Amino acid sequence: MEEINDKLIEAQVIKIARGKVFIKTNLNLDQLKTLKLADNLYQVITRFDVGIHRPDLQQLYNQIYWLNLKKFLGKGSFYVNVSRKGQHTYSRFEAAQKAIEGIKKRYPHRKIGTANRHDVEFRLDIEGHQALFSLRLTDATYRFRQHQRSFTAASLLPTVAHAMVRLSKPKETDVFIDPCCGSGTILSERLSYPFTYVGGGDIDNKALAAAQENLKNSFAEVNQWDARELKIADTSISKIVTNLPFGRQISFGSETKEINQAILTEIYRVLTHQGTVVILSEGWSEILQIAEILGFSLIDNYNLSLKGLHPTIYVFKK
Repeated sequence: MEEINDKLIEAQVIKIARGKVFIKTNLNLDQLKTLKLADNLYQVITRFDVGIHRPDLQQLYNQIYWLNLKKFLGKGSFYVNVSRKGQHTYSRFEAAQKAIEGIKKRYPHRKIGTANRHDVEFRLDIEGHQALFSLRLTDATYRFRQHQRSFTAASLLPTVAHAMVRLSKPKETDVFIDPCCGSGTILSERLSYPFTYVGGGDIDNKALAAAQENLKNSFAEVNQWDARELKIADTSISKIVTNLPFGRQISFGSETKEINQAILTEIYRVLTHQGTVVILSEGWSEILQIAEILGFSLIDNYNLSLKGLHPTIYVFKK
């Protein structure tokens, strides 16, 4: 919402829901695509009431059948993805099938695609007795920044990385590092803003190779290092944004907490007075205690839901 208000002055935010921001605008799609914090963009087609029991699926079929979708369908195949929240006696897959059948009945010459291969995608969000039917305007190349990327275990989505970078309040004078850069997503997103220096590193050879490939034509410097022993002078870095090791894909077992504590201690050493650090972490209950002992002040924190995990973004000042 904040990014919309900053970048799309003509757009009016009319509603905020879980995972969604609704806006009213006359801006074209290219202008809307300047947003870096949205995974996808959708055009709302209609809202309607829907029942919660399996016999109510016929009502859903009828609602979709009567929609005039000719201008959205084009000449290719179509598909409907469904999300469902509430005490319904039918699954989201059954709802999707009925919606697809309704469109196919109204437009028999249009081909039905598959979940992975289709030209036009509609989205049906069912929450309780309310349904929202939309057209998806973007594909995966939008949230992955239009180009191929090399990924490693526990790579961040660019949108999450950009949110973390934005929380650091980027400035042209920033000397910026990511000490646990992985495949370099945070570094790549930081390059969207003016800077004095952007660099990072990782201890893992595969992660380092991926980062170097992803950033080979950029101004970001990537090094192999141990984030617990950075070869960087004291109080020389003004901004640090990083994703500490956590989760099933990247964890050091019982040593993870000790490793993260050592990384945070090193971050404090290299950070300038009044410097900012933004950290993503899960399950490290001591993080606030250790941060306070070191001398960090907690500015804000944000709870997330990512791939079945529930990490937190912490924003600290030294």
